[in-house]
Amino acid sequence: MKKFVPLTVLLTASFAPAQTSARPSAHPNLGGTWKLNAAQSDFGSVPPPIRQVEVVTQAGDEFAIAVTLEREETRQNYTLRFQAGGEAMPLANGSFPDDAPFRILSVKGEWQGSTLVVTQKVSFQGSEGTVTARYTVSSDGKVLRKETHVSMSAGEFDTKTVYNKQ
Repeated sequence: MKKFVPLTVLLTASFAPAQTSARPSAHPNLGGTWKLNAAQSDFGSVPPPIRQVEVVTQAGDEFAIAVTLEREETRQNYTLRFQAGGEAMPLANGSFPDDAPFRILSVKGEWQGSTLVVTQKVSFQGSEGTVTARYTVSSDGKVLRKETHVSMSAGEFDTKTVYNKQ
């Protein structure tokens, strides 16, 4: 005797949606507290800082990157606020003392694939320039890499810094 399978069972099985995994986000989440790993970083001719921590707050394309940087001669604390894909944003008044030799004037961010590119207009001893940082995060989300290109009238240089998530 032949087994009869109702047509509705065949149609349901044939047209049932396939199981799919959740679509990955177009951009990685860079949020977290990141501590500089100086041993894995390359500062080129620039002396490395004693300590550096970057706290990234990310809500969609809205970013705040709070930087604490300590060198023998100085300590800096400032926050870069911007929207990836938005216009350049001036830094808040008081972010740097008026007589500071280095100041960030504005910041702009944009996604290039899974890399966040942050461009800062800066002033160093009265000369203006550009600092471009390219942020990428490891697939496990535990390591942040930042490739930075500095362009000033006195010259250009690159650094590569590595941060571990805290």
